[in-house]
Order: sequence, then structure tokens, then C-alpha cells
Amino acid sequence: MEHFRSVLPPPLYPFHLSYADHFLGIGSCFVEQIGQRLTARKFSSFYNPLGIAFNPYSVALSLARASQPKNYQVADLFEYQGLWHSFDHHGSFSTPAPAQALAGIDLAQKAAHAQFQKASVLVLTLGTANVWEHLAEKRSVSNCHKLPRASFQQRRMDLPEIVEILGTSLETCFAVHPGLKVILTVSPVRYLREGIVENARSKATLLLATEQLCHTFSQVHYFPAYELLMDDLRDYRFYAEDLAHPNPQATDYIWGYFKNAFFDAATQTQIQELEKLNQALQHRPLHPDTVTHQTFLHQQLEYITRLENKYPTLDFSAEKSIFHQQLKA
Repeated sequence: MEHFRSVLPPPLYPFHLSYADHFLGIGSCFVEQIGQRLTARKFSSFYNPLGIAFNPYSVALSLARASQPKNYQVADLFEYQGLWHSFDHHGSFSTPAPAQALAGIDLAQKAAHAQFQKASVLVLTLGTANVWEHLAEKRSVSNCHKLPRASFQQRRMDLPEIVEILGTSLETCFAVHPGLKVILTVSPVRYLREGIVENARSKATLLLATEQLCHTFSQVHYFPAYELLMDDLRDYRFYAEDLAHPNPQATDYIWGYFKNAFFDAATQTQIQELEKLNQALQHRPLHPDTVTHQTFLHQQLEYITRLENKYPTLDFSAEKSIFHQQLKA
């Protein structure tokens, strides 16, 4: 029998996760894809308190702020092109007024710290080993905020530096949560602006760093998101139009591996029941006033009632509101 692709064997881990777990995710846009899927299925999940974190420096910084929040002041911000920015934060925190930016930063930090205090699972996704350093301030930054390129110097973090900065952050976390499980991944997103060769070397550095961290800490476990796209799927039809990011089909495929690897049978059944509800929420009828659609809405509300009785700790008020609004329309 001929084989036309290299199928990655299902990874095995010494634990299973369930709805009793609380997830904190930090890293590149790939961790946001996983975080969004966890949240949509009503897991206790929070991700990227400082915004998307691409490199190990930014991931370590985000983890530090989640475990020990910093009281940011106006002096920690700078104004550029009519907006106030923080070098520690993503552009989504930038606002026309410094007080508004600080309020957003404070709110996100408080939510992240609350999640960290109860977290049982930490998901870290490393995107690139390259980091940008602001020349005037002599410090690494998480976001350049479109300042002139001449203001920065780019360099690739080496293996010992990555292991040290992430290892120190993890040791701090384990001191608070000795039983914390860490799922460590390398993002399959290709950073083509760095160049194909540089991207490959950057990913190779990250892969070696994750291996060393897994050997150093028994609580750290590697999930092969990078290999699933690069070696298992291995086709441009699984990329978005930019040929750099995985498309929804690829992300769903990797999410399927994630589910099978980490969740027990009962949790996977519960996930399927919630996914059925999410599919119903996506239904867009051509004729919403028909008896058929109104019957469909009543059926979904009855389904929610059964889910509420079966899973009393989950909140379905948002879903009920959506279906009730369609009934009133």
C-alpha cells in the first residue's frame, strides 16, 4: 500500500485534562486560535494578557506580568502618531489618551492574574527566536508600534538565553503552582518577512529550546503543532492566502489532535455536545419567520435546557439570549 503523507502518531501524555482545569495561554497568534476554541467550548480560559507574544522574551514577560502584575504608570508609555503605546504590549492596548491605555492594561493584568492564581494548565506557544531591541532605551520590546526601523536592532536569541529566560519564569510559576502542567509548542506560522532561511533557523532554535525545557522540567510537555502542519499536512492548501498562517482547516486539524491528546473520553463527549450547539448558533436562515425556523429555535432552547441540567456549572445565558432574540424578531 502506498502512503502519500507522513502521519504523525497521536502524542501520548501522562495526564488527561477536563472541564475542572483552568487554562492560561501565552504566545503567538496560534495560542489565540487554541484559546478561542477552548473559550467557545466553555473551558475556563484566558490568553495573552499583554497581547500576542511572538518571541521567548515576550512570552516570559507576559508570564511574569500574569504571576506578578506591574503597576504601569504614564512614564511607562510613550506617544507616537497620536497614540500612547507600551513597548510591553500589543497595539490593541494603544489609545489616544494615556489614562485609557493604562486602564486597559490594568484590566487585562487583573484578569490574567486571577486566571493565573487558579491555573492548572499553562499553554505556551513560541513563534520566533528573533527579538527587537530599542536602541535608545537599550531594552527588548514586545511590539515596535511602527516606529522607524532605525530605532531598533534585531537579533536572534541563542539557545542558552531562551532556556534561561523561560526556565526562570517557569520556576517562578512552579513555586506557586507545583502541580501546574505546561503544554509547550512551536507555532507553525511562517515568519517570511524574516526570510525563509532565517525563519528556518529561528524555528530550529525554538525546537531545540523546547526539547531542553522538557528535559529540565517534568511538568513541561511538548505538543507538536509545528510538525503537524510542516510534516503531516505539508501542503500549501492548508495555508491562508499569505502562505504563512495555517487556514481554518489546518487549525481544526491541529485542534483535533489537541483534543485527542489531552482530554479524557467524558470531556471529549462534552466538547462534542457544545460544538453541536455552536454549529446551531452559526445557522443563518434565508426565511427566519417560517414555522420551520421557529421550530428549530425552540429545539435549540430545549437542547440548552438539557445541557444546563447535565452541566450545571456552565453558563448558557448568552446562547439562550441569541435564540430568544430570533424568536422575537
